[in-house]
Amino acid sequence: MRRSRLLIGVLTCLVLALGLTACGKGSSESNTENSTEQTVNTTTESSTESTSKVTETEQKETAGSEEETSSATESETSNPESRKDTLVVVFSATGTTKSIAEKIAKYTDADYYEITAAIPYSDEDRDWTNSDSRCTKEQNDTSVRPEISSEKISLDGYTTIYIGYPIWFGQEPRIMDTFVESYNFDGITMIPFCTSGSSGIGSSGKNLAANAGSGNWVDGKRFAGNATEEEIKEWVDSMGNQMLLKINGTEVPVIWESNDSIKELKGIADGGLTIEMSMYGGFEQVGPIGKSIISNDEQTTTSPGDIVLYSGNQIVIFYGSNSWAYTRLGKIDLSEEELRNLLSNGDVTITLTLH
Repeated sequence: MRRSRLLIGVLTCLVLALGLTACGKGSSESNTENSTEQTVNTTTESSTESTSKVTETEQKETAGSEEETSSATESETSNPESRKDTLVVVFSATGTTKSIAEKIAKYTDADYYEITAAIPYSDEDRDWTNSDSRCTKEQNDTSVRPEISSEKISLDGYTTIYIGYPIWFGQEPRIMDTFVESYNFDGITMIPFCTSGSSGIGSSGKNLAANAGSGNWVDGKRFAGNATEEEIKEWVDSMGNQMLLKINGTEVPVIWESNDSIKELKGIADGGLTIEMSMYGGFEQVGPIGKSIISNDEQTTTSPGDIVLYSGNQIVIFYGSNSWAYTRLGKIDLSEEELRNLLSNGDVTITLTLH
């Protein structure tokens, strides 16, 4: 009996011991799971917080970098003391014309200003095959003036401006008309350039000159998108020594032709050329150059503002019209009324100089 009670007691102790061991084990596993879950949650939260801080730091650094770049650009074009005498202005929707403009600015050591559209132009906007695309509508309406978002700049101190743009539908983008109508280019030589897949610069430069109503505009240049630095340098070098025309001491804006006659006339004007003009026929002023230069006469009907070479040795400036065989030299970009005020009230003196 005693043995039975003793055996029962031993068995009871063993069962209790095993039960306590099992409970301890279960508690340990539960604590491990909780600890693991807490560790995962803590690590995730820490990682998320760290990533958030990195992203925030990157955003601040990026914003700071953009502000510094913007400030540097504004400083170059708004601080008269640091400003140069040459400015490159460009509008570029895809970056092609911008690449050419940057090369010109680098080679000429010029300030740089980019025209940006308040509403950027998407690929769909520029789809020339779609008659309902934004650009198709704008280019078919010469009165459209897209808004510019770039900050306005002062042109004080600039004597030469290279102005670049892509050719859209054979012409300058309408946003370029917005730009030139917003500034006074008096006393500044304006040199247009453009990029296109195949179209030439056409009449886009003359359109800009007419819309600007100021500045000494010269014939421009079309570049392919892959134009080399050597091509660009050669053209920039050829644009040096622009010819200025004054009538009785008043400088007038002229778009000169690009021909052999102009090249030779520039050679004579180097150092200054003064010509005493005489009224003739009630529609022109004519005067001798002093020597014969290359000519390529063609039957021409002139209009007010036309400058031509007559008989190889005389310059004629029209404030009316006439039909004869002439070599075209250029055109004064003034209204007919302004031309008459300058040219129809007696003989005048003109001077040609290189700038």
